[in-house]
Amino acid sequence: MQGVDLSVSAGELVLLLGQVGSGKSSLLGALAGLVSTTGEIRWNDRVVEDPELELRPGRVAHVAQVPRVLSGTFSGNVGLDHPGREVLPALETARMGRDVTEAGGPDALVGHRGVRLSGGQVQRLALARAVACDADLLLADDVSSALDATTEIELWSALRSGGRTVIGATSKAAALAQADRVVVLDAGRVVDSGPWVELSDRWGHLAG
Repeated sequence: MQGVDLSVSAGELVLLLGQVGSGKSSLLGALAGLVSTTGEIRWNDRVVEDPELELRPGRVAHVAQVPRVLSGTFSGNVGLDHPGREVLPALETARMGRDVTEAGGPDALVGHRGVRLSGGQVQRLALARAVACDADLLLADDVSSALDATTEIELWSALRSGGRTVIGATSKAAALAQADRVVVLDAGRVVDSGPWVELSDRWGHLAG
């Protein structure tokens, strides 16, 4: 990524769009403090001096494109033994409720590192874990890739509820239409930004 100048307001849903290798995952990783950067990251107009230390769960929750889950149960993966974490609401927000019920409930085993789950279920279980953190900012890297259009719309609507600020990456038109703003990336640079209704004619070839 080069020359990125991006401001996101509290409660905003911003989705990144671009071809493979355009920089979506790198930008999300940088905002999570997982990728070293030059320049400045600001939080409430204050420079973040140590992103790796300051941008951590509780403030920022990050769901990777290929996340990891723990051996154990659904509830264990979401709650992580933190008292007070709302496991069931987080699973519902991540649209995992039906999957969990069919598997035998929140205390059902997911297998060794989630071997009993599909790729999409692994993504959504990791998303539920991030939602349960109740972080100020949620970074979601292509977490809706395995969903049908109706469920995807429900997912993004649920994620933005309650004033949560979300920056995500997706190539799904149904998701882009839900965003307050779509940011188009190409070769590591921001090349366009705005509501999807204004961008779709120019960049619709990137969306499925």
